[in-house]
Amino acid sequence: MMTMIILLIVAFAINAKGMTSAINLDVSHTNDPTTQSGLIVVNCSVDVNLTDIVTVASLTVFGSKPYGNQGDFDELAVVDIWSQTPKLSNDIHETGLDVNGNIDLGNAYLAMSWHSPTPGYRQYYKCVANGLDRHRQAASISTTVRVEILTGGCCEKMGSIDSQLRKVSEKVGNTCTAQTAAALTVQVKNLHSKIEALDSKIDGQIEILGSKLDGKIEALDSKLETFQSNVNRQLKMMTIDKGSFDVSDISKGRVYLASKAQAAFNIGAANQACKSSGGYLVELDDDEEYQFVYDFVTRTGGANNFFTGGNDIDREGQFVYFNSKKSVPSLTKWAPGQPNNHGGSEDCMEIRLSLKGLNDWICSATGKFVCEVELY
Repeated sequence: MMTMIILLIVAFAINAKGMTSAINLDVSHTNDPTTQSGLIVVNCSVDVNLTDIVTVASLTVFGSKPYGNQGDFDELAVVDIWSQTPKLSNDIHETGLDVNGNIDLGNAYLAMSWHSPTPGYRQYYKCVANGLDRHRQAASISTTVRVEILTGGCCEKMGSIDSQLRKVSEKVGNTCTAQTAAALTVQVKNLHSKIEALDSKIDGQIEILGSKLDGKIEALDSKLETFQSNVNRQLKMMTIDKGSFDVSDISKGRVYLASKAQAAFNIGAANQACKSSGGYLVELDDDEEYQFVYDFVTRTGGANNFFTGGNDIDREGQFVYFNSKKSVPSLTKWAPGQPNNHGGSEDCMEIRLSLKGLNDWICSATGKFVCEVELY
């Protein structure tokens, strides 16, 4: 006979700025009332895409004081960006606890589990995320959940039935008439019918919760994929030397870098500088990409010419990209009359602002250069 207690998790978000879906707190608890063994899992996660917080500094899980109310909490566990290691509070007196978590580049999660919890010990759980918003101001969001019995008193009814069964057994042991024994047998059958009905009800509730759990797992998988994508993007952004390059907006999973200083161009050294920031000398694959880069360097300014990775150093008239060795496509954005290899020494492809288009130019000339960084 199934005797599992199913707990209902009632969640409500608390946030001064009204951001209710950026932080998620899930609490699940299964328990066998005959042994008081079971499992509680508390899982908190933050999605910075849904909040003004762009950098999460710490994530903390609290629990209400033993058998206390919502407003009085103990700190249970914390993970922060400085130590990168989830820690349990020294003030926790429960045993059989595990904790894991991670906080990196603004996204975070913190999970705790109790292997042998005391039923009803903590009625409320809260998760608080602290960090910085896009204006670099301190910001905080939190959410709280309350744990309640879902079965509407199923376990209390089971206890009542067990008590009635014991009373019936005592009566049977003390009864000597066949008539009384027959009546008691009917009572026992009725009680068994009630038990079977409760078993059926509990099984139905377990099936419903199982379906909801499957949905939560799928949603969590999607969030993890988004989290990993955001982490990869932010890691790429962190490798960029912003002291040496101006950075464009993101376009089709890429950003473009324009060197801040004008200098004599060296195509090999420039490509290596791009690699140090996670990219390579820009490769203009089509007119749309050209236009985006042209608009970017126009806004950046500081020079008239911006070198790309295109060149015909090895074979005159056959332009290839320095990093990938791919042929330069038939772009329509060459300036009128270009490329013309004027003087027989113009082997590098540049964006010339005064010509409003592409131009072949001397590879050692002074100018800026443009890098391309793939974020995904």
